[in-house]
Amino acid sequence: MDAGWNHWLPTALQDILAALDASETRRRKAFEALAAAPDPLALIEWERFRMVAPSRLDVPALPSELDGEEAIALLEGLGLAAGDPPRRVAHPDPVETVLTLEHEDVRELERLRAAIEPGAIETGVEALPNLGAQFGGAKVGRNDPCPCGSGRKFKKCHGA
Repeated sequence: MDAGWNHWLPTALQDILAALDASETRRRKAFEALAAAPDPLALIEWERFRMVAPSRLDVPALPSELDGEEAIALLEGLGLAAGDPPRRVAHPDPVETVLTLEHEDVRELERLRAAIEPGAIETGVEALPNLGAQFGGAKVGRNDPCPCGSGRKFKKCHGA
Protein backbone atom coordinates (compact mmCIF):
# COMPACT_ATOMS: atom_id res chain seq x y z
CA MET A 1 0.00 0.00 0.00
CA ASP A 2 1.23 3.50 -0.76
CA ALA A 3 2.76 5.18 2.27
CA GLY A 4 0.32 8.10 1.96
CA TRP A 5 -2.80 5.93 2.08
CA ASN A 6 -1.24 3.61 4.63
CA HIS A 7 -1.10 6.59 6.99
CA TRP A 8 -4.61 7.91 6.26
CA LEU A 9 -6.69 4.79 5.56
CA PRO A 10 -8.91 4.00 8.58
CA THR A 11 -8.44 0.65 10.30
CA ALA A 12 -11.89 -0.50 9.17
CA LEU A 13 -10.93 -0.07 5.50
CA GLN A 14 -7.46 -1.56 6.07
CA ASP A 15 -9.16 -4.67 7.48
CA ILE A 16 -11.46 -4.94 4.47
CA LEU A 17 -8.54 -4.45 2.09
CA ALA A 18 -6.60 -7.23 3.83
CA ALA A 19 -9.68 -9.47 3.80
CA LEU A 20 -10.08 -9.21 0.00
CA ASP A 21 -7.33 -11.78 -0.45
CA ALA A 22 -8.41 -13.92 2.52
CA SER A 23 -11.08 -16.51 3.18
CA GLU A 24 -14.79 -15.83 2.90
CA THR A 25 -15.10 -16.01 6.70
CA ARG A 26 -12.50 -13.30 7.21
CA ARG A 27 -14.19 -11.15 4.56
CA ARG A 28 -17.55 -11.51 6.28
CA LYS A 29 -16.04 -10.59 9.67
CA ALA A 30 -14.38 -7.47 8.20
CA PHE A 31 -17.69 -6.31 6.73
CA GLU A 32 -19.52 -7.03 9.99
CA ALA A 33 -16.92 -4.97 11.90
CA LEU A 34 -17.56 -2.08 9.51
CA ALA A 35 -21.25 -2.06 10.42
CA ALA A 36 -20.58 -2.22 14.18
CA ALA A 37 -20.61 0.93 16.29
CA PRO A 38 -17.14 2.46 15.99
CA ASP A 39 -15.07 3.39 19.01
CA PRO A 40 -14.10 7.07 19.47
CA LEU A 41 -10.61 6.61 18.03
CA ALA A 42 -12.05 4.94 14.95
CA LEU A 43 -14.27 7.98 14.46
CA ILE A 44 -11.24 10.28 14.56
CA GLU A 45 -9.47 8.04 12.02
CA TRP A 46 -12.53 8.15 9.80
CA GLU A 47 -12.83 11.94 10.02
CA ARG A 48 -9.15 12.39 9.11
CA PHE A 49 -9.62 10.06 6.15
CA ARG A 50 -12.66 12.02 4.96
CA MET A 51 -10.57 15.20 4.91
CA VAL A 52 -7.86 13.75 2.66
CA ALA A 53 -9.96 11.47 0.46
CA PRO A 54 -10.22 12.69 -3.12
CA SER A 55 -13.30 14.84 -3.70
CA ARG A 56 -14.41 12.53 -6.53
CA LEU A 57 -15.16 9.85 -3.91
CA ASP A 58 -18.30 9.93 -1.83
CA VAL A 59 -17.13 9.15 1.71
CA PRO A 60 -20.00 8.91 4.22
CA ALA A 61 -19.86 10.69 7.58
CA LEU A 62 -19.63 7.40 9.51
CA PRO A 63 -18.03 4.09 8.57
CA SER A 64 -21.21 2.26 9.61
CA GLU A 65 -23.02 3.99 6.72
CA LEU A 66 -20.99 1.90 4.24
CA ASP A 67 -22.05 -1.55 3.14
CA GLY A 68 -19.61 -4.10 1.73
CA GLU A 69 -20.04 -3.08 -1.90
CA GLU A 70 -19.63 0.61 -1.11
CA ALA A 71 -16.48 -0.08 0.92
CA ILE A 72 -14.99 -2.04 -1.98
CA ALA A 73 -15.98 0.74 -4.41
CA LEU A 74 -14.21 3.22 -2.14
CA LEU A 75 -11.05 1.09 -2.14
CA GLU A 76 -11.28 0.73 -5.93
CA GLY A 77 -11.68 4.51 -6.24
CA LEU A 78 -8.45 4.92 -4.29
CA GLY A 79 -6.72 2.46 -6.63
CA LEU A 80 -6.10 -0.05 -3.84
CA ALA A 81 -8.44 -2.80 -5.10
CA ALA A 82 -9.45 -3.99 -8.56
CA GLY A 83 -10.91 -6.91 -10.49
CA ASP A 84 -13.92 -9.19 -10.31
CA PRO A 85 -13.96 -10.50 -7.66
CA PRO A 86 -12.14 -7.52 -6.18
CA ARG A 87 -8.61 -8.15 -4.98
CA ARG A 88 -5.91 -6.01 -3.42
CA VAL A 89 -3.74 -4.24 -5.99
CA ALA A 90 -0.16 -5.46 -5.53
CA HIS A 91 1.54 -2.20 -6.53
CA PRO A 92 -0.91 0.67 -6.42
CA ASP A 93 -0.09 3.90 -8.19
CA PRO A 94 1.51 6.41 -5.83
CA VAL A 95 -0.98 8.84 -4.39
CA GLU A 96 -0.21 12.32 -3.21
CA THR A 97 -2.38 13.26 -0.28
CA VAL A 98 -2.79 16.93 0.33
CA LEU A 99 -4.35 18.07 3.56
CA THR A 100 -5.62 21.60 3.64
CA LEU A 101 -7.53 22.55 6.72
CA GLU A 102 -9.23 25.81 7.41
CA HIS A 103 -8.81 27.27 10.89
CA GLU A 104 -12.35 26.18 11.81
CA ASP A 105 -11.63 22.58 10.70
CA VAL A 106 -8.57 22.45 12.95
CA ARG A 107 -10.59 23.82 15.86
CA GLU A 108 -13.31 21.23 15.25
CA LEU A 109 -10.74 18.40 15.30
CA GLU A 110 -9.33 19.76 18.54
CA ARG A 111 -12.84 19.87 20.05
CA LEU A 112 -13.38 16.26 18.96
CA ARG A 113 -10.14 15.14 20.57
CA ALA A 114 -10.92 17.06 23.75
CA ALA A 115 -14.34 15.43 23.99
CA ILE A 116 -12.86 11.96 23.62
CA GLU A 117 -9.73 12.40 25.73
CA PRO A 118 -10.19 15.06 28.39
CA GLY A 119 -6.86 16.70 29.07
CA ALA A 120 -5.38 15.62 25.72
CA ILE A 121 -5.38 19.22 24.56
CA GLU A 122 -3.43 21.39 26.91
CA THR A 123 -4.25 24.78 25.42
CA GLY A 124 -6.84 26.01 22.98
CA VAL A 125 -6.20 28.61 20.31
CA GLU A 126 -7.66 31.31 22.57
CA ALA A 127 -5.20 30.40 25.35
CA LEU A 128 -2.08 30.97 23.24
CA PRO A 129 -0.01 33.88 24.50
CA ASN A 130 -0.37 37.28 22.91
CA LEU A 131 3.04 37.79 21.37
CA GLY A 132 2.85 41.57 21.43
CA ALA A 133 1.89 41.67 25.12
CA GLN A 134 4.76 39.36 26.10
CA PHE A 135 7.37 42.00 25.23
CA GLY A 136 5.30 44.92 26.42
CA GLY A 137 4.08 45.66 22.91
CA ALA A 138 7.60 45.68 21.42
CA LYS A 139 8.09 44.08 18.03
CA VAL A 140 9.42 40.51 18.19
CA GLY A 141 12.45 39.97 15.97
CA ARG A 142 12.78 36.82 13.87
CA ASN A 143 15.84 35.62 15.78
CA ASP A 144 14.57 36.59 19.24
CA PRO A 145 13.43 33.84 21.61
CA CYS A 146 9.75 33.10 21.09
CA PRO A 147 7.58 34.82 23.73
CA CYS A 148 5.56 31.63 24.20
CA GLY A 149 8.40 30.26 26.32
CA SER A 150 9.28 27.29 24.10
CA GLY A 151 12.97 28.27 24.00
CA ARG A 152 12.96 28.22 20.20
CA LYS A 153 13.61 31.19 17.94
CA PHE A 154 10.48 33.14 17.04
CA LYS A 155 10.91 32.38 13.32
CA LYS A 156 10.89 28.62 14.03
CA CYS A 157 8.00 28.73 16.50
CA HIS A 158 5.15 31.24 16.21
CA GLY A 159 6.73 33.33 13.49
CA ALA A 160 6.35 30.69 10.80
